[in-house]
Amino acid sequence: MSIAESDIVKFQKGFGKSLKKVRLSKNLSQLDLAVLCDMEKTSISRIENGRTNITLRTIYKLSYTLNIKYSELFGF
Repeated sequence: MSIAESDIVKFQKGFGKSLKKVRLSKNLSQLDLAVLCDMEKTSISRIENGRTNITLRTIYKLSYTLNIKYSELFGF
């Protein structure tokens, strides 16, 4: 069984939308979140737009910084 590329992109976009929703609920800009996570603002933008495949390390950093359970980022 193979996974369609479109399914992967859909998954990445869903994750990105969840991240953006949480970020905005915490009143953080992309730059704010990037600084707190020791990341580039462009990295946050690419994640939120579903244009990059991120690592578990990055998911952990984001959830830790946002003070949420990492599973909340997968609620799409």
